Amino acid sequence: MALIDRIKYDGYEDGSPWLIHKYPGEEFVLGSQLIVNQGQEALFFKGGKALDLFAAGAHTLVSGNLPLLNKLVNLPFGGKTPFTAEIYYVNKTSRLDMNWGTANPFQLEDPKYGLILSIRSHGKYGLRIVDSRMFVSELVGAIPSGSTVNYPFVASYFSGLLTSCIKTVISAFMIKQKISFLEVTAYLQDLSRECQEQVEKEFARFGVEIVNFFIESITPPKEEFEKLRTYKEELAMGADFYRQRRSFDVMDAMAQNSASGGMANAGMGLGMGLGMAPMAKELFGGVAGNVNPGQAAAPASGAVCPACGAKNPDGQKFCGECGAAMVVGIVCPSCGKVNPEGQKFCGDCGAKLAKKCPSCGKDNDLSQKFCGDCGTKL
Repeated sequence: MALIDRIKYDGYEDGSPWLIHKYPGEEFVLGSQLIVNQGQEALFFKGGKALDLFAAGAHTLVSGNLPLLNKLVNLPFGGKTPFTAEIYYVNKTSRLDMNWGTANPFQLEDPKYGLILSIRSHGKYGLRIVDSRMFVSELVGAIPSGSTVNYPFVASYFSGLLTSCIKTVISAFMIKQKISFLEVTAYLQDLSRECQEQVEKEFARFGVEIVNFFIESITPPKEEFEKLRTYKEELAMGADFYRQRRSFDVMDAMAQNSASGGMANAGMGLGMGLGMAPMAKELFGGVAGNVNPGQAAAPASGAVCPACGAKNPDGQKFCGECGAAMVVGIVCPSCGKVNPEGQKFCGDCGAKLAKKCPSCGKDNDLSQKFCGDCGTKL
């Protein structure tokens, strides 16, 4: 094999980025010219050990500038003495467009609304090799002569680390700040900074510096995102939203029945749903009036029908509006169930049915502001 007296690596012809290149040859002579381009370093290896390192410039290889190699093989002084070694060219320039992303979604609970979401995240980072000896020794290892290691090698190696770090940082940050995934976009810069602080410690163990780190998105799947947003809107409408929504569903069915003469059946189908009775009366009073124009207006006061919510004169056993049996009892303000007189808590939902007067001890209706016996403010 011919001895090499000029050593140089210019990278790919098309200018594609590269990371590590092992020079295709191991037989050299003292006096050879080692050319290291700007943004490169040349690292000599012998017997699996990282030895002499050369920065950018033109270097004549002599025993004087190969102290570590000389110590290992005892090179003679002067002349064109042959020697063997491995030379690794290391790209020292910064690469700023490295992509990262979570290959699989990870489960996190939204700190504000308590929903479990499948989170994905992605972004970019930049890196630069700052310790060539450490990087080649600890991460690259032995590769065939003439081989080139590219940046995807580093990306694949650190992908697990990045995913683990991202998951931990995002979870801790959002719990600490008490923010929802609906609001996380406003905090991406802060999250990016915290993630960079965490990952750069691990990268530094291999002689790599993180130049920048950006989180571009943290999102659940579209359907989960919509579910979270809907849940937020529903909570904003108040605690009675779900009961009101169920009431509207029933009233929609009543409207359909009324078109085919089934108004009485629809009223009976409401059962004990007194929570929506006033809305039903307001919305469909006109419809009932059109069906029977001669019907007299309901009295302003009296017993409330547990089926349709219509008011009836005191003492009636059946509702004059829908024909349902009138039930005497206490209407639960929470779920609408009619409870027997004397009960203090609802038999269905456990809600309190009466206010106890602090002065005389009388149980008063929840709607009363003053005691019916002694007038004490409740």
